[in-house]
Amino acid sequence: MIKSFLVPLLLSISFIVSAQENNTQLTDSKNTNNKVTLNISANDKKDGSVELIDHKDASKIDSLWLQTLSQSSLNSDFEFVDPDEKINDTIYNNLSTELLKERLAHLNATTPFNVEYNPSLERLIKHYLKTRKETMGKLIGKAAYYFPMFEEHLDKYNIPLEIKYLAIVESALRPRARSRVGAAGLWQFMYYTGKQFNLDVNSYVDDRHDPIRATEAACKFLKSLHKTFGDWDLALAAYNSGPGNVSKAIRRSGGKRNYWNIRHNLPRETAGYLPAFYATLYLMEYAEEHGIRPQKFITNNRFETDTIVVKQQITFD
Repeated sequence: MIKSFLVPLLLSISFIVSAQENNTQLTDSKNTNNKVTLNISANDKKDGSVELIDHKDASKIDSLWLQTLSQSSLNSDFEFVDPDEKINDTIYNNLSTELLKERLAHLNATTPFNVEYNPSLERLIKHYLKTRKETMGKLIGKAAYYFPMFEEHLDKYNIPLEIKYLAIVESALRPRARSRVGAAGLWQFMYYTGKQFNLDVNSYVDDRHDPIRATEAACKFLKSLHKTFGDWDLALAAYNSGPGNVSKAIRRSGGKRNYWNIRHNLPRETAGYLPAFYATLYLMEYAEEHGIRPQKFITNNRFETDTIVVKQQITFD
């Protein structure tokens, strides 16, 4: 209840804050009659000093607000969209079918992926161009921070550098991302898959949120999947749904090993997963041609630190 009220309150209006005893009164600067009182962890004293109070409500509010800051709206922007069911033909006049076919043919020729033109992929690309250009600008800004590290690891394992775009589809480049089924981090590892590739996950540490360790694990996982299927499109499909589902789809498709030929036998989410990757690949490679400008990404990687001695177990929550 606090979260649903606090987030729009903080994001949509500016406030004048006044502290009295154990409370803070938030007053809408645009409507002074709109006042809300919340408990805080500071208390004004008569001598003018401020006494800090360990207030549980304030701690919860701080935690929710920090969580909101770390989980931007990019996640909802990149939910899977089924190009065959959830979107109709998108009217986007700045990209002709002929030009799109030409560009996709170029990507097909210069990457190890089967970036073949089909109407459903065209619908998805135009849908992204019409609804997500601002989001893509933010992602390009974040990519300048993460992609050099991704490329270093991908090159180490001889993996196509274009797979760096997979992290956009998986997490919108948010290390703290967590899915509704429990996948976590930039590369959205499930618990057991993470453990399989030496990511510590326990009450104190979750390496799935560590950008470097998670990227190393993702490279090992993708390399093993490519060794199994001998095809990068199928490796990506297996990364999403598991190798068992891809093998089953191949059998049900009469042994065909082209993603587009087995797509109808894959789980619904995986059927939209590769098109989302192809569309993201296209938008990132042709961002300039579509007027998508990178937005500056500000990292919070400078912290003041101190050392304390503890004599019993503590939690970081």
